[in-house]
Amino acid sequence: TTSAHLADYGILLARTDWDVPKHKGLSYFILNMRQPGVEVVPLKQMNGHASFNQVFFTDAEIEPEFMVGELGDGWKIATTTLMHERRGADSMKRNVQVTDRPERIYREEAEEIATALAPYTWYPQRAGRVDLVFERSRETGKNADPAVRQEIAKLMIKAKSAEWTAQRARTAQDMGREPGPEGSIGKLVNSEIARAANNVHTMISGADAMLSGEDSPCDGLIAEILISTPANSIAGGTDEIQKNIISERVLKMPKEIRVDADKPFRDVPRNTVSSER
Repeated sequence: TTSAHLADYGILLARTDWDVPKHKGLSYFILNMRQPGVEVVPLKQMNGHASFNQVFFTDAEIEPEFMVGELGDGWKIATTTLMHERRGADSMKRNVQVTDRPERIYREEAEEIATALAPYTWYPQRAGRVDLVFERSRETGKNADPAVRQEIAKLMIKAKSAEWTAQRARTAQDMGREPGPEGSIGKLVNSEIARAANNVHTMISGADAMLSGEDSPCDGLIAEILISTPANSIAGGTDEIQKNIISERVLKMPKEIRVDADKPFRDVPRNTVSSER
């Protein structure tokens, strides 16, 4: 869970009915993350950051009044939340403005914003930092290499096309249209852009891209990019999940065969960890 170590409240999707198939028996709750029984363990990533967490529940409790929507409507609410999540994170990074006024209330606001954005400081690196490509190619002289120029051109076409597509989607939602599978399409394309940018940075910097520290390209930023971009294909839903969503909701292809689709959840075989050691 991203930022769980900073959160006062979280989202809990819990099974409240074991006698109906999978998604039909889930309910959506707001969970107090500061109560006893909630343990948050940060996960150290290979790029040195720790913005993701494992969350363990041991006899934690939640009151019925913290349920969002109706009993059993959790899956529908959760999918809507996920659709808005991808747009919301992008909007927050684009639109947050911090004033430099000295009064205490403004200082406190700036501190709160900095705390909220802290887990996302490495997100530009996982996106591939397309904005550094031209500068780096000129610094290294690789802008004269036709093979490198060709890959840069491909990358820029992908990045600009994705940017314009995202703008159209945001405009449609600002006009009142509910978010749809375009979020999955955009996320999948962004993963491809991150991998393409990774490849271009490697072509430009060569073996130096693996170095960190003051003597490395961009003070180690290129190395951080190379080990951060794999996160784009995992966080917020894997590429494979996005492809499933696109194939089913956009292309109207048949769903994967699920032998337990109509089976009550209590009858579905599953792996469990016994409380007895």
